[in-house]
Amino acid sequence: MRPHSLTYYCSTIIGALIIGIVVLGGDSAADELRFASAFTSSMVLQRDAPLVVTGRGPANCEVEVTLGAQQVNSQVDANGGWRVEFAPLPAGGPVTMTASDGSDNSVILEDILIGDVWVFSGQSNMQMGLQEADGGAEAIAAATSDMPIRVLSVPKATAKTPQSEIGAEWKHCTPQSLPKLSAVAWFFAHHLRQAPELQAVPLGLVDSSFGGTAIEGWTPEGTLPNIDKSQLSGSLFGIQAAHLYNRMIVPLTVYKVKGVVWYQGESNAGSPTVYAKLLQNMIAQWRRVWQQPELPFLIVELPAFEGRMKGLDFSWLREAQAEACRQTVNAWLAVTFDTTNGFDLHPREKDEIGRRLALLARGEVYGEDIVAQGPKFETAMAVNDQIVVTFDQTLETSDAAVRGFAIAGTDGEYRYADATIEGRQATLSASGVPSPVSVRYAWGAMPVANLIGVCGLPAAPFRTDDQPPQSHAFEPLPTFYRIEMQTYALETGRGGSVASLIVGGKQFLSNESDGGTSIPSMFGARNLAYSHLIGPRRFSLADSSASLELACDDSAMTWIVTNGGNDPIELHISLAAAVEVEVRGDQTSAELSRDGTKLTIDGIARVDGDRKLVANIPPHDTAQLHWTFSEPK
Repeated sequence: MRPHSLTYYCSTIIGALIIGIVVLGGDSAADELRFASAFTSSMVLQRDAPLVVTGRGPANCEVEVTLGAQQVNSQVDANGGWRVEFAPLPAGGPVTMTASDGSDNSVILEDILIGDVWVFSGQSNMQMGLQEADGGAEAIAAATSDMPIRVLSVPKATAKTPQSEIGAEWKHCTPQSLPKLSAVAWFFAHHLRQAPELQAVPLGLVDSSFGGTAIEGWTPEGTLPNIDKSQLSGSLFGIQAAHLYNRMIVPLTVYKVKGVVWYQGESNAGSPTVYAKLLQNMIAQWRRVWQQPELPFLIVELPAFEGRMKGLDFSWLREAQAEACRQTVNAWLAVTFDTTNGFDLHPREKDEIGRRLALLARGEVYGEDIVAQGPKFETAMAVNDQIVVTFDQTLETSDAAVRGFAIAGTDGEYRYADATIEGRQATLSASGVPSPVSVRYAWGAMPVANLIGVCGLPAAPFRTDDQPPQSHAFEPLPTFYRIEMQTYALETGRGGSVASLIVGGKQFLSNESDGGTSIPSMFGARNLAYSHLIGPRRFSLADSSASLELACDDSAMTWIVTNGGNDPIELHISLAAAVEVEVRGDQTSAELSRDGTKLTIDGIARVDGDRKLVANIPPHDTAQLHWTFSEPK
């Protein structure tokens, strides 16, 4: 599987640096009257549910706590803890909450809203900040503090034992508080508020996500199901099982929430046969500690991706996610395999995922009378040389031909099927499969499938066979581009690279696996997966925060490298073995020659070894490389 890009892990790395160094654990001095760290000004408390509030104070003293018009008294126990419970409140606010010990000591929390609190957890695709997603910049610019949405971003850290401190405060929505908030969380809230009956309900968005992490790290210690150790997965940075749960989930369980959105599975994709059990178990454990046995869970299906984990593509993990939802009450899967082209592990198209999650919430959690999911498989019946598949709703297609089905006979060898649809049924046949016995739909790393329901949502992937996981299939490649000028020809390649530069009939770039251009990160080369034609002789390769723009003229070209991130990056250009390099003057210019063909490049920072040119790009800056070609002899 292609390594993760650096952008989505900047804050993850910072979090990793404090692992084993700083753990916010134990409670501070018990003689100081205070609320538990989960309760801060500007927070959102869950509506229509008993409101439990906890805190610390001098042992054995009396504490009077008020919330709006309600007042409850409690006694601090011998360990310095206190707990009160208020009657449920309807959506509204703001209200004030005060704790007092009868003397001059009091603590006041202001600007509290009563609404729905949603927790968003998982790994890098949940962590991906709003500033990195398509439409994110516009959403950030439009944010105002009077929006009835509040956000809480849990710091990325771990702990060996369950903790009580969060280390963060609730914030209003502003251009300052939203850039790093989970894009999925924001777009979910945006679309959820489109429901007329929810527009007046304040929302609390809790972002508790950590890139590169496996589900084992989010599961309470000692509660993993009985699974062979070889099937368990590990997180980046050596994070152990339960350590994320201890630090990033336990402090949140002091108050009720409306539901959880879970977007994770990439790190477990190499062991899909056990993931359904792991996910079901984690859901059960979170419901237990939250004391909400029917707490809703919305699961994000992994989208299309060309890569592999232990030789397996994501179709098998998608199956495990769907199975966990089938076996778990109040758990639903948002189908997303079709939301991106599959060439980027961290796709920027998070708006549509948020919309589909919001539809699920509106239909399944809030009980709105809408179609919230696409067609689901019900039955398959073989009739001579055909299979008739029945779904739970009327079928349509996004264009003329029906695509995405494959059928197999007793040999288990699948062939893509011709299909016709009528009502809720699809009738399938394939040349070379005279007696079909099984069917698959939207299966593979990057499914090409177009079955939808009347609501426009895609049909969910499924299979009727029980073959063990294997991933041996032809898959599409990214679109490559080529330009031919009078003196040179250039081609792009996989991972958003410049893979070929031919001058005078000579190849100047290395064709090794690490050849051509690359922007290294600690997880491997970044993937500039988003290609864009700017003009007839201008082209851009980009990810969420870096881009390489190519401007080509007959005898020269300019490469503009932009770094929109917070860390410096380098552009590496690996040259073919036959190329000779002569560094000039101040080391920022070099002459490249091969068999009498010469060209010059200006703007480099250094030459590594014999044949790797390096350009440095500081944070939020650009660098330009100017290439000049001689007329071919």
